[in-house]
Amino acid sequence: MPPALLCAVIALSPAAEPALPVVDDAEWAPLREHCLRLMDGLEGLHAPLPADTAKALKALLADQPRDPAAAAVEVQRLLDARCLLAVTINPESRVKAVRGPLAAELRQGEERVVLVKVQNDGGVTHALAVSGPELTDGRPADGRWLEAAVVADAPFAPKLSGRRLEYVALRLRACEAGKREATFKFDVGQGTQDLGFRAETPVLFAVRGR
Repeated sequence: MPPALLCAVIALSPAAEPALPVVDDAEWAPLREHCLRLMDGLEGLHAPLPADTAKALKALLADQPRDPAAAAVEVQRLLDARCLLAVTINPESRVKAVRGPLAAELRQGEERVVLVKVQNDGGVTHALAVSGPELTDGRPADGRWLEAAVVADAPFAPKLSGRRLEYVALRLRACEAGKREATFKFDVGQGTQDLGFRAETPVLFAVRGR
């Protein structure tokens, strides 16, 4: 390929999102149980993990690993790739959100379930809530083109567990097509909605038409 054409292809290609930081010291037993419920819940939503990811994760969860810490890191490697966003809650309950590796691709009018990685250093056990100027809960509103809701129905938990690492499912449905940006704001209850206790992150979506 000629150098000039190669440069043009690189310029037009979307930049890959960086990998998410690994959460150290995640307890294996509760993480294993959480992953089993997560896989069951995603199946129930007709949004299972990709076959190769599900196979690798099931094999990892099948037996007690010789090295639980290494197994917890491998779980993160498998699931982080399915995360659109990641949330960190520090010991003071300040909430930070960052972009995850998953491609931000939707089809207009169709629901997509994505994951949010939660690093809970504060041991918070409130519900994780999401909002944003472009987000709606399904009711019509000017400028709000993206339905977004944290999945809290069983087998998913209605609140965070307080464990240092878990994954939350997020339902998305785009009402409009095209290249569109949405800002996500996460909080974990009273006080954390304040600007000083939460951070927001924009995500540029590619939404295919019907």
